[in-house]
Formats: sequence, structure tokens, C-alpha cells
Amino acid sequence: MKLFLTLSLFASASASTPWPLPANFSSGSAPLSVSSALTFSLPDDAAPSPFLADAFSRYSESISNAQGCSAEAQSLLPPQPSSTPQLSSCSVSVSSPSSDPSLTVSTDESYSLYLALDGSCSISAASEFGALHALESLSQLAGETCTVTNAPVSISDSPRFAYRGLMIDSSRHFLPVRFLEHIVDTMVASKFNVLHWHISDTESFPSSSALFPELAEKGAWSPEAVYSVPDLKHVVDYAYKRGVRVMPEWDVPGHGSWGKGKPEVSIQDGSCTNTLDPTNPDVYDFLHDFLSEMSSVFPDANLFLGGDEVDTSCFTSSPSVSKWMTENNIADGVALQSYFWQQVTSTVMPGLNKTLGVWMADDGIPYPEDLPAGSFGNVWQSQSSMPAVIDRGADVVLSGPWYLDQQQPGGFQTYALQALWQGMYAVEPFSGLTPAQQAKVLGGEACMWGEGVNALDFDALAVTKAAAVAERLWVPQGEGTVDDAQERLEEHVCRLNMRGVAAEAVAQNFCLSDVL
Repeated sequence: MKLFLTLSLFASASASTPWPLPANFSSGSAPLSVSSALTFSLPDDAAPSPFLADAFSRYSESISNAQGCSAEAQSLLPPQPSSTPQLSSCSVSVSSPSSDPSLTVSTDESYSLYLALDGSCSISAASEFGALHALESLSQLAGETCTVTNAPVSISDSPRFAYRGLMIDSSRHFLPVRFLEHIVDTMVASKFNVLHWHISDTESFPSSSALFPELAEKGAWSPEAVYSVPDLKHVVDYAYKRGVRVMPEWDVPGHGSWGKGKPEVSIQDGSCTNTLDPTNPDVYDFLHDFLSEMSSVFPDANLFLGGDEVDTSCFTSSPSVSKWMTENNIADGVALQSYFWQQVTSTVMPGLNKTLGVWMADDGIPYPEDLPAGSFGNVWQSQSSMPAVIDRGADVVLSGPWYLDQQQPGGFQTYALQALWQGMYAVEPFSGLTPAQQAKVLGGEACMWGEGVNALDFDALAVTKAAAVAERLWVPQGEGTVDDAQERLEEHVCRLNMRGVAAEAVAQNFCLSDVL
């Protein structure tokens, strides 16, 4: 009886508010049961595009097969009266439908969702990607216990920022393709829309290339720890179907394992063989050819090329590089980096049809003035450097306060690890910016660097804190406090746990996943 009472309390509060908090949300207190044969359709039973048909099928299946809908779970929950109305179908309308929708920074992701007391359901969205967010919100309301507890529900929603990212690192620890799918699924649950994939670094180069197979053959941890070109394309397609862009990153000129597979384009004397040689014209031909190939694999409008933490002693300790610098009046390693990016701008980027992104540190390197027009900088150190980066001409993405591998996010200090999300949630991206500067902020991203994370501990270290960042990037400015979010995040973590995601708990509480 005690267990049943506890679960009854859980059921009464379960899945009542989607995460992130919708911009406009109202609900009642009446229950709706969810049919095991829930279907979605367009108005007048028009045929959905393949994109929407896939989404309809996926959400029908995931809601019907949710762990809380199992016979075991239902036996632990109080039965619904036979007179409870049933949610069995939902009409979905898209204002500007497309058979091949494109997700960019200008895509309208807004949607509305209405659940009536009689079980009728309607969704309207400006684009297919807004429809995906609506389906996710509906699944959160209905999917974990096969009961909507708070009808009628009315949602009118859109994100604050167009760029809401999660960065992952597959160089320090290889992440299998099946786990990359899992990461995308967890992103969708918090309405992230950019997967920033830091594919390679000094430790390994796991990305295949038809033009340069030696990069992975000599640079990967092992022959098994390699993403084939079909693997790469599969991840891109899997994410696209779920409303997530995949932005690849190959760090240059440092932070790479270039010298393992392509020693001829790296500094060949000294101790810095994994740093590209800016003085070698073959470097730029190689980068153009490699990135052209990768652009056919990763169609996203953005290309990220890193550029941070270059050890300038690699340049000055190389006799051949130092000699070239003297002959070409390049004063120091910083000036040589400027030269490198100027060459990337003039000889590598043309023809790729990509917007360039780089890490921008407090020292300003790479300098925006050395990059193609329209490039953006990821501000990864102090948030206070954002005004200077913007004023030098770059759009920005903020990540510095949202490093998931740090114990003092955004300067927040706490004894309890389960409270780290609070520091991330409390960050205001526009802090210290004028209205004109605010207009240059594309959004932000949470970063899960891979030195201390692999597929076995990723969920516990990343997912809950990333969800906090996701809501901060979604809700309107000035809305959402830690106190307000606490109970809703507990609910969201339980929801994720019910989906098989090992997200970190944020409080002492009970979830059906504890006993199922």
C-alpha cells in the first residue's frame, strides 16, 4: 500500500510540463489516457512528406512503447476510470511545408499545441522543425505513464536563440555510432538543435576520408575506432530527421593529429609534428581538398576550424619556419597565426560555401578581421570578452560558462555535484552587452570535452547540466529562475531516466525507473 501511494503521488505530478519551459503554457487538472495506437495526420488526411511521415511513425512508436506504459508500470499506478477521455489522434499543420526542409539559423521553429478535455489534439507549426518540437512536447506530456494528467493544455512556443548547441569530443575517447544516436536523442528531449562534433584532436583522428585515408589509418586509436564515410553520413541523416544540425570541427593549425597521417603538411622539425606548418603552401591545398570532401558529407552551413591554443613555440623552435618568418617579415608566432588565417580566408574557404566558426579566446586569436565576412567566434573563456569579440566584427556563440567538465560553471561554487546545473542555469547570455551587441549573439552551447568522459559515463556527466543550458537558451530573457526550474528539472530527469538515459539526479526523490 505504501509503494502504491508513493507511485500515486508520482503519477499525479508526472509529465506535467515540457522541458524546456514553453514561452506560453497553460494547463488544467483533468486526465486523458493515451491510446496505444496514437496516430498523427495532416489536415484533410493529406499525405505527409517523408520527413513528417518518419516523425509521425517515430513518435507514435516511442509514446506507445514508453517504459511507463508497460504492463508492469501500469500495475503500479492507480487505474484510470473507464470514463476517462482518450487521446488517440492528433492533427498536425505546417504553415510552409517542404518535402526537403532546411534547418538553418533563420528557420522558424515556433509551434502551438492544444489538448482539449475530450482528447482532441491539434498542432500547428511554421516549419517541420517546429512540428518536431511540438511532437516532443506532446510526448513529454503523454509518453511516460500513458496519461496526460493536466488537460486542457495550451502551448504557444518558440526558442529565444536559433543556435542551441551541444559539443561532443570523439578524439579523446571514441564514441560509437550507436552512442552518437543516443546523444542526438537526448538532445532532442531538451530541444537542442546543433551538434558541434569535435571529431579529431591531438589524441586521435577517427574520421575517414576517401581522398586521404592515411589520416584515420595512422591517426585513429585503433582500426575499429574509425568512422567510415557512411558512418559520418548516417549520423548527419539521423540527426537531421530529428531536427539537429551536425556542425563538424577539425582544429587547425594546432590541436590536431595531422602529422600522424600527413607529416608533409605539418611542422617537420622540432617537436610539434601535429601542428600544421603555416609557411608551407601545400597546407592550404590540402585543407581545401579535405574540407571540400567533408563538405559533401556534412551539408550544414557552418564549418568549425578551431584555431585555439596554438603553441607558438612550435613556430619559433623550427629552424625552417623561423627562417621563413624572418624572410617574410613575420615578427612572431601571433603574426604567423594571422597570416595562416588570412591564407585560409583567401585560398581555403572560397568554394566551400560555408560560414566559418572558430574558438575565440580572451586574447582575440584568431582575429575576426583575418576571417571571412560573416564568421562567428565561440567565446570559450571569459564571458566578459564577448563585447570585444563582437565589436571587432564577429557574431558570437557563448560556451565559456557551460563547460560540462568543470566544477565551477560560470564561476558558481557549490559543495554538491548535483547542484552544478544551478550555476549553468543562472548564466544570462546578454550580460554586459548593449542592445546592438546582443543582436550579434547567435546563441550558445554546452561543451562536453572528452578527456574524462566516454560512452559509459557521458549521460551522468553531461545530460542533466546540458538540459539546464538548453532551457536557458530557449526561454525568453528574464524568465526562468533556479527555484522555479528545480522541480521541473527533477521531472525532466525522471522522464529521461524512464527513457533509458542515465541522467544525473538533482535531488532526493522517487521515479518509476527506480523500481522498473
